[in-house]
Amino acid sequence: MRREIELNGLKVFYHRVCEANNPKTAVLFLHGWGGSSSSWEPNISELKKHFDCIAIDLPGFGISDTPESVWGVAEYAEYINTFASALGIHKFVLVGKSFGGRVSLYYANKWPKTLLGLVLVAAAGVERPGIWTNMKVSVATLGKSLVKKVLPALEASIRQIFYDSTGVKRDESDYKWELKKIVTRTDLSEIARNINVPTLIVWGEDDNILPLGVGRKLHRLIKESQFTLIKGGHNAHIESTDDFNSIVLDYLAHL
Repeated sequence: MRREIELNGLKVFYHRVCEANNPKTAVLFLHGWGGSSSSWEPNISELKKHFDCIAIDLPGFGISDTPESVWGVAEYAEYINTFASALGIHKFVLVGKSFGGRVSLYYANKWPKTLLGLVLVAAAGVERPGIWTNMKVSVATLGKSLVKKVLPALEASIRQIFYDSTGVKRDESDYKWELKKIVTRTDLSEIARNINVPTLIVWGEDDNILPLGVGRKLHRLIKESQFTLIKGGHNAHIESTDDFNSIVLDYLAHL
């Protein structure tokens, strides 16, 4: 069921569903960069039989409000803490995919006592952007500044030419572009090293967005974490829904 709540001046939307009379625990899902709370529907359809499942449209994504200033990972994690408290879930399992995994890493390090477990699905945060990636971000930032100063009337057209010619992925909003520049330059390796929450890491065998090496690095950094491969790419939790759901259910059963 889709619901809404206003916290810290932002209206956010979320799904909350549970078919169990006595759910074992709450499970809070954080979507990836191009996703929303709906991204988890194939997984929640199974997990809702046993757990209180909650999936949020993160601020600036889906149909939730966008923050007035550009947030970083810390601000998103803080908002999740506020959100969970407002919903009355003080002990839960956090599931984060890609960008949501990045936020989950930070959250698990700062508020470990609120978590029964952590599930990271193709989680970002410990990959190191290459020289070419950093160069494209720097050039894009400079290009945007010059266009606004010199040719504001042609800004939209020139920006599209720039994106097409450089291969930089265009986001649908300036907010997401500014956010991307912040979070992709935030290395959470030390934070991952300090996590002591029971952690399951699930990765797609053919993920070409965050390659397998990133997942293995995350596994090495997080003490006593479990690492499991499933068929599929960056959205393997959807591409191999049955396998993913089975793995997560087994993990949750042993917490």
